[in-house]
Amino acid sequence: MDKHLGIDVGGTFIKYGIVDDTGKVLSSSKIKTERKNPDAVVESISNLITEQTANQKIAKIGLSIPGVVSNDGTLLTAGAIEGLSGHNIINEVYEKTGRKISVINDANSSALAEHWVGAAKHYDNFVSLPLGTGVGGAIYINGKLVTGRIGAAGEFGMMLMDRGNTEPLEYESSSFYCGAVAGLCRIYSYKIGKKKMSDWELDVRKILELASEGDKIAQESLTEFYHNVAVLLLNISVSLDPELILIGGGISENPIIMTGIKKAATKISEEYSSIKNIGFPKVEACVTRNQAGLIGAVAHAIRQAEL
Repeated sequence: MDKHLGIDVGGTFIKYGIVDDTGKVLSSSKIKTERKNPDAVVESISNLITEQTANQKIAKIGLSIPGVVSNDGTLLTAGAIEGLSGHNIINEVYEKTGRKISVINDANSSALAEHWVGAAKHYDNFVSLPLGTGVGGAIYINGKLVTGRIGAAGEFGMMLMDRGNTEPLEYESSSFYCGAVAGLCRIYSYKIGKKKMSDWELDVRKILELASEGDKIAQESLTEFYHNVAVLLLNISVSLDPELILIGGGISENPIIMTGIKKAATKISEEYSSIKNIGFPKVEACVTRNQAGLIGAVAHAIRQAEL
């Protein structure tokens, strides 16, 4: 059985691990991301490849990274590592290591991991919706990952939820309505009079604790957040007709939040007669979690080799 190297670049850590042909992670570790130095990030990725391939045979190498990845491996945007925009990771890593790698957007990587070994294993029509600081997304329809013209398909966080006259346009996007931080934490912070981003309450657990203790503002914030997510789920449902929508990100591990999202989705789907008639997709939590990037990157590398 072949061994493959998966590398998952995040804003805080670069995770890496050995994955076998069944999607099982055999070993994994992480190093700190030098997010303010894009050249150092490329160097770190290259060094990991050199180290991990020195004493063992590695068949495929896959890289998961935030941002929009073009078909030739160029990062059109780079999420938390903005300085990497415009870099062609495939070429730069090859020049340093002599190894060919595949590169995939982190949300798409997570979707491939869920389809290979996770909650979407038996589904060929599903959408993955990571709710982190903002909102990401991946589309898997008719057994294929849908990436679009330039690789930006599934960027649900850029969808507009409203258009006010006073806020910057980004503040009207779904990321600022449905993200764990930009959404829930912003909603709560606004309600307690903290509209400046640097003053926001950024602890989701604190908001949940306050709500459970009967704090009306925290409860109202959660209700509004659940409704916002339900609206986004409804829009995704009618646009793509998936069988399943997977919620990702750290908050998906919280049963209280998942229950709130599911109840809000059920409520809005039952209120909307047309949706009630055609049905609403299942809503579940992702299960591969912190190993999704490694597993999905390898899944993509294997698929690319088969093309």
